[in-house]
Amino acid sequence: MGQDSLASTDAITIDAESDHVEAWKDETDGIDRVISVGLSIDQPRTAQYVADEAHVSESTARKHLDRLVDLHVLGAVEQRGAKTYYPDSAYQHFREVSQVVEEYDQEEIERLTISTKEEIEELKETYELDSPEELRSLATAEETTSEETREYFKKASEWDQHLRMLSVANEALDRYSEFSEQDAGTHHGSA
Repeated sequence: MGQDSLASTDAITIDAESDHVEAWKDETDGIDRVISVGLSIDQPRTAQYVADEAHVSESTARKHLDRLVDLHVLGAVEQRGAKTYYPDSAYQHFREVSQVVEEYDQEEIERLTISTKEEIEELKETYELDSPEELRSLATAEETTSEETREYFKKASEWDQHLRMLSVANEALDRYSEFSEQDAGTHHGSA
């Protein structure tokens, strides 16, 4: 009886997933699905991988991916004889800056900058180091315990995230008036 129940649940899950895929295919153009998959990958992937995830043919995926490379939305590199695609870091940075300006007003971005700097200063004071790279070096030192290594790598990653966020916030502040003028009719932040 338990197996019938389990099989039934699996069937429902597969049917729901299939329904979701069919709805996505019905409501979204192939290029939009390719863009969605292309921007969400976290490592270089082949056109076949993107095609499978976007539910398009490999030739359709490759055509759209190559166009996105031409537009500097994605990057491409040859790996083990296959062309692979990945999100372009400059484009990703621009999107993040645009999103911050769109979602927050200038005062909120200033507060975000201050709190991010405080987090970085706290890490510098706690570890008496100047960069996440130095903390990673400490993590791999022979005398560092495995528990300390785990902590140092985690904190170095957090430090990297704070530095990235600070870069985004600084550029958002630098370009705030430029983006705000373009979006004059758009409400910024929740004030």
